Amino acid sequence: MKFSIIIVTFNRKKALTECLQSICAQSLKIPHEVIIILNGDIGYLEKYKSNFRQFNFIHIPQTTSANARNIAIKKAHGEYILFLEDDCILPSNYFQNISFEQDWDVLGGPDQTPLHASSLQTLIGRALASPLCMGPAFKRHSRNSIYDNNATEESFVICNLWFRKNLFNDEGFQFNKCLFRNEEHFLLIEMAKKNKVFHYNPELFVYHQRQPNIEKLGAAIIQSGKCRASTFFLEPKKSEMIYFSPMIFTVCFFFMIFHPNIFFLTSILLYTLSVLVYGMITSRRFSLSLVFLHCFILFCYNIGLLKGSWMNLGTFYKNFKTDNSLINEPSGK
Repeated sequence: MKFSIIIVTFNRKKALTECLQSICAQSLKIPHEVIIILNGDIGYLEKYKSNFRQFNFIHIPQTTSANARNIAIKKAHGEYILFLEDDCILPSNYFQNISFEQDWDVLGGPDQTPLHASSLQTLIGRALASPLCMGPAFKRHSRNSIYDNNATEESFVICNLWFRKNLFNDEGFQFNKCLFRNEEHFLLIEMAKKNKVFHYNPELFVYHQRQPNIEKLGAAIIQSGKCRASTFFLEPKKSEMIYFSPMIFTVCFFFMIFHPNIFFLTSILLYTLSVLVYGMITSRRFSLSLVFLHCFILFCYNIGLLKGSWMNLGTFYKNFKTDNSLINEPSGK
């Protein structure tokens, strides 16, 4: 068995069905297995089994996605493991873009907006792929990069992530079962400390559903900001501080409102102009909607950062008292 595909799902029948159909439609056939963990959801179990007899459906009592993945890993037989999410669709040539001969421990690629997405979802996808909006994490959503054989955790998303199986079986790595979100990044940080090799391939992409409306997008971005703050305060290092840089935008914006001066006004105008130019370069048109979405995402992300920072200050203070260091910079790969 060359590899195992692991999907954790809960009550998303239509999305999961499309995901499984895309696996079946792969043009290159490689021996593999598909393990679907029904995380507390048993309603469609028998129907899934009858429609996809070749796949292994496992029902478990509802738990965190991290713990569900740990359970699936123990049941996997492949040399490699691919983690997908249930709302992902594989392009038909996905398997052709994998190189098992490369010396990697972890391999990942970006997610892309589905071809049938709404205009809002397409706009969200463009914002997520923008370095002006996502900073160094834009590679998670953009194919405009090159193959990187020295990648870092900010390049990866759990909806499109490969591991060598022996990392779990022989070396004891596992997801932190207590985490409800962002668990892959804590795992990747632990692997980086052990000098594991990370590769990023922009051609190894999946289609991933975008949020259907502004309200759900805002909630998801706030949660992302909270988790990024948790990552920093639980594993503080200098390179993570760049994720707090969007605070500069918010500070400039509020100072411009309450204490207007030429510096803050110029800063906001320069950012707006940069987004307009980015939109012109990427889609050959100016888009005020794209500017709004950039600003909206930054504001929501900053709200999440503040909430996450407040929640984790106690842990940070305890770590500081223990080792008298504000920043613990682990050795590089």
